[in-house]
Amino acid sequence: MILPFLYSLLLASSPLREPETIVLDTLSEAVLVSSYKQVLSLERVASPVTEIRMEEMESRGLDDFKKLSLIVPNLHIPDYGSTMTSSIYMRGLGSRIDNPVVSLYIDDIPVMNKNSYDTGMFDISSAALFRGPQSTLYGRNSMCGVLTLNTLSPESYRGTRIALEYGNANTVAAGFSHYGNSGVGLSVNYRHSDGFYLNTYTGDYADRSDILNLRLRVWKQLRQDLVFENILSASLTSQGGYPYRQYDQSGGELAPVAYNDPCGYKRLTVSEGLKFKLMKKDWTLSSVTSLQFLADEMDLDQDFTTRSMFTLEQDQKEGALTQELILKPEAGWRKSWWNWQTGFFGFAKYTDMAAPVKFKKDGIDELILANANNGLASVLPGASLSFQEDEFDISSDFGITVAGAALYHESYFTIGRWLLTAGLRVDYEWTGMDYDSRSLVHWTIKAPMIGSDIGYMPLECVYQGYEKNSWWEFMPKVSALYDFGNVKAFAVFSEGYKSGGFNTQIFSDILQNRMMASLMEKAPVDIPLPEVTASNTVYRPERSLNLEIGARFGFTEGRHSFSGSASIYGIRCTDQQITVFPSGNSTGRMMANVGDSRSLGAEAEFAWTYGNFSFSASYGFCDARFINYDDGMDDYAGNRIPYSPEHTLDSRVEYGWDFSNSYFLGITAGVEVSALGRIWWDEANTLSQPFYALLGADVRGRFKWFDVFLRGENLTGERFEVFYFKSVGRSFFQIGKPLRLTVGISVNI
Repeated sequence: MILPFLYSLLLASSPLREPETIVLDTLSEAVLVSSYKQVLSLERVASPVTEIRMEEMESRGLDDFKKLSLIVPNLHIPDYGSTMTSSIYMRGLGSRIDNPVVSLYIDDIPVMNKNSYDTGMFDISSAALFRGPQSTLYGRNSMCGVLTLNTLSPESYRGTRIALEYGNANTVAAGFSHYGNSGVGLSVNYRHSDGFYLNTYTGDYADRSDILNLRLRVWKQLRQDLVFENILSASLTSQGGYPYRQYDQSGGELAPVAYNDPCGYKRLTVSEGLKFKLMKKDWTLSSVTSLQFLADEMDLDQDFTTRSMFTLEQDQKEGALTQELILKPEAGWRKSWWNWQTGFFGFAKYTDMAAPVKFKKDGIDELILANANNGLASVLPGASLSFQEDEFDISSDFGITVAGAALYHESYFTIGRWLLTAGLRVDYEWTGMDYDSRSLVHWTIKAPMIGSDIGYMPLECVYQGYEKNSWWEFMPKVSALYDFGNVKAFAVFSEGYKSGGFNTQIFSDILQNRMMASLMEKAPVDIPLPEVTASNTVYRPERSLNLEIGARFGFTEGRHSFSGSASIYGIRCTDQQITVFPSGNSTGRMMANVGDSRSLGAEAEFAWTYGNFSFSASYGFCDARFINYDDGMDDYAGNRIPYSPEHTLDSRVEYGWDFSNSYFLGITAGVEVSALGRIWWDEANTLSQPFYALLGADVRGRFKWFDVFLRGENLTGERFEVFYFKSVGRSFFQIGKPLRLTVGISVNI
C-alpha cells in the first residue's frame, strides 16, 4: 500500500527524534487528544458537547457503539438486528438505511460507510459528541452532529493493558494492548456471545456473534517541526441476527422468534490512516489521508416466518480514499483578536454490490401468482398461470461511485468577552450507479377452454442501465459566545445536509414489474402491476436549518465541583428522506424525499462531585413532527416522526472508598438509571413504545496493578421494544435484551 511506502521514505530521509517533553496520560485522567480540526477548547465551542473520558466509559461498561446513546441527550442508537443496522436518531431526525445524520471520526479519520460505525469500543481515551449541525467543518452526513473518538496513542501513554470479562449468554471479552517507548502501540480485542434470542424453529440462538478488532498505531516526531502518525485498524465480525417477532394486531401478542432460512451478517473492515502535522513559526499544516476497505455479507429470511417465501443475500465490497488538509495560523499570523482555520476535503469511493433476491414456493404463490391469476381470471374464467420453477432468483448487481470535494473556512473573533464565529463550507458531490438486474422463469397457462395446457415457455427479463446525480451544498455557520466567567452563553445558526443516493433494495420490485409487463405481451390479459419504476432509484440530499441558544457553566467551591449545560433548539428539515414501501405485499423498500418536518427541543447536562462522591444527569426533550408528508393514501402532517424518542434521561450516583493499604487501594460503586420514550413506530402514530427505564449498577475493587468488577444491566428485567417494521404486509418487533451480569478483571502495567 502507498501509505506505508511514503512512511518508509520519510523515515529514510529524516532523523528520528523523540519530543523534548512527553506528558503521559493516566487512565484515570485521560485527556481529550486535540483534534486537528478543533481550534477552540471544548468550553469555548458554541454548541452543546457531551464528552466522555476513559475512566467513565470503562466503569459504566460503554464498550459498544450503541451504548453511547444511554448518556447523550436526544441521541438514540437502538440495539437491534446486527452491527450493520446501527441506525442513528438525533433530535428527532435519522433514517433506518443508507446515510446517517451523525458522522463518525476516529482519530481524525472519517468513517465513510455507516455499516462500519458499530465497531469495538476498545482503548478509547475519550469520546466527544458535538450536537447540532457540524457541516461547516465536517461536511456530509453531520446535519445533527459529529462523534469524535480518540484512541490511546503511544504519543502520550506508555504501558500494557489486559482485560477479561464474562457474562450472561456465555459472553466473553478479552483484550490486550501495549504502548511502548518506541512510539508503537498495538491493541487486540475479541468478543464472543452465544446470543440472547432463541429461534424456536431451528433451536439455535439467532444472535450468536464473534468480533475481533485490531489496531496498530505508530507515532514519530520526524523533525522538530514535523510529526507523523500511522494508524492501521481492522475488524472481523461474524454474527447471526435479526431476531424479529411477528405481531398479531388483533390480539396484541408477539409470536416467538421463528424463521426457517439462514440470517446473519459477516464483515471485514480495514482502515489505513496517515497523519502529518508540519509546525512552522507562522502556520501549521495538517494532513490526514486514509484508505478504507469494507467487505460484508448479509443473509436475510425477508419474511421472518417459517414459510418459504423469499430471501436476500447482499454482498458488497467497497474501497474509499479520503484526503484532508487543514491550515491554521501560529504566532506570526494569528492575531490576538482573530484566529481561523481553512481546509480542503476530498474523497472517492466505489462499491461493488450483489443483492440477489430468491423467491421460494410460498413467495411465488402469494406474491406473484396470486396477483397475476386474479387478473387472468377476469379475462379467462378458470384459467391459471403457473411457473415451472419452485424457486428462482432475481439477481441485482450494482457498481456505485461517489466522489466529492469541499473547501471550508472558519474565523474566530475575540472582542472583549465575546467570541464570534463565522464559517462557510462549499461541497460538491457526484454519484453514479451502474445496475444489472435479471431473472429467468418458465411459465404456462392452464385454461379449460383451451382444452390442453400451453407448454412451459421461457420468460427472461433484463433490466440494465445507469443513473447519476450531483449537487452543490453551501453550509454557513454563525455563532456568538459571551464569557461571564464561570458561565458561558452561546447562540448558533447553522445548516447541514445528509447525502443523497440510490435505492438498491427496490430493484426486485422493479424487475417483478417488468416480468409482468413482458408476460402481458405474451399473454394478452389484464394483470395489475406494482407501482414501482426506475424513477424510484434516485433520491436527493436532505437539508436542515438549525437555531440554538444555550449556556454552559463550571466552577469549584471548596471540595464541591459543578459543571453543566442547557440549550434549546429548533430545526427545519426539508427534502426529508423517509423509508417507504410500495403498496401491497411488496418485497423491497426505498428511500424517498417525501417529507418536510420540524423539531423543537431542549437538552441539559449536570455533574457534581464532592470528594469521592459524584452525581451526573442528562435530559433531552424532543418534539419532532411532520409538516408535510402525504404518501398518496394518508396525510401525516402534524404527526410525530417515528423511531426517535420524545424523552431521554440518564442519571448516575457513584461513591468511592479509599484505603490506606498499598495493595488494596479502594472500592468504587455506582448506580445508574437510563430511560427513554415515548417512541412512535409508524407515521400514523398508531403503535408506540411507552416511556421505560433501565436500572444498572457496578462495583469495582481497585488494587495496585489491577481492578476487578461486577456490573449489572437492566437489573429489573424490563421488557421493552427496540424496533418495529413491516414485511410483506406483516408487522414485526424486536424486544430489548434481558437482565445481564458481567464480571471482569483489568490489568494496567
